[in-house]
Amino acid sequence: MKKRSLTVVVLAILAVIIGVIVIDFMNNRPDRRGDNPYALDVDEYKKVDENLISHKETRNFSLGTLTATGICYYNDRLFLVGDSSLVVISPDGSPVGMYEILPNPTCIETDGDNIFIGYLTHVAKYDTSGKLLQRWPDLGESTVITSLAIKDNRIYAADAGNRRVVIFSREGEIMGDFEGKAVTEAGHGFIIPSPNFDVVVNSYGELWVVNPGKHAIENYTDDGQMRGFWQNASYDIEGFLGCCNPAEITVKEDGSFITSEKGMVRIKIYDQSGTLLSVVASPNQFKEGGKAPEVCVDEQNIVYALDFDRNVVRVFELKGNG
Repeated sequence: MKKRSLTVVVLAILAVIIGVIVIDFMNNRPDRRGDNPYALDVDEYKKVDENLISHKETRNFSLGTLTATGICYYNDRLFLVGDSSLVVISPDGSPVGMYEILPNPTCIETDGDNIFIGYLTHVAKYDTSGKLLQRWPDLGESTVITSLAIKDNRIYAADAGNRRVVIFSREGEIMGDFEGKAVTEAGHGFIIPSPNFDVVVNSYGELWVVNPGKHAIENYTDDGQMRGFWQNASYDIEGFLGCCNPAEITVKEDGSFITSEKGMVRIKIYDQSGTLLSVVASPNQFKEGGKAPEVCVDEQNIVYALDFDRNVVRVFELKGNG
């Protein structure tokens, strides 16, 4: 009898526990939860003071059947790669040339003498008519080349997979690499949570590399020694937010940076010390949670943004123009 009573008590306790679990589960269903008092209101950060916005979108043009993966600007021409094609167009979108290249390019850079195209694990060198001159050595299966930059006889390739920048000669010889570490406490190495890793050389011959996991833009010597950096991790418009931003950058003739962010997509301009100068395009002009557009700029400060989500090139001109 005592054993039966004990069994009844145990079953009753189990029934109460199960009932509490069920009630708690039902009350915490997404459609029954109350407002989270600690939830971040990101809508607040999507708003941009109109006085900060320096550019306006004046036109855009579709890329048709080309699924573009990279863009650069040189000498009044836009160069785009995607699929198995190199496409050259004028800034108004009219075609100049289209060439067949090795498939699945990731990025492109040119200085007018040669065209260098990055692929997942290697770089290829073309002449200006789209003829393949060299296919450089494969860097290994863990390699993810995301960006290229040119300085004289050096070609810099950002390798997001191995968190490094590889230095090539113009003939494809590997001259070295570096991982963004310095001898001071500021040296932290490249932190690359996702395949967004950009490298540029400005008009003064300075090499700059994005360290997206640190929300930093870093300056290096030609052989990869850190000279300095600036960073700004913030939800405010002056900084960068998310796991890894800025995702894309380019440089103007005066050395200032144009940055592009993913997630809450926005394009901004900073001076060389990291002070925000203006906003080119605000989040409400892009897909929510979208990819960072790749950006380039011409001599008139017209910004060209390759919008991957819409597969179009969007053109942003200074508000005072026209």
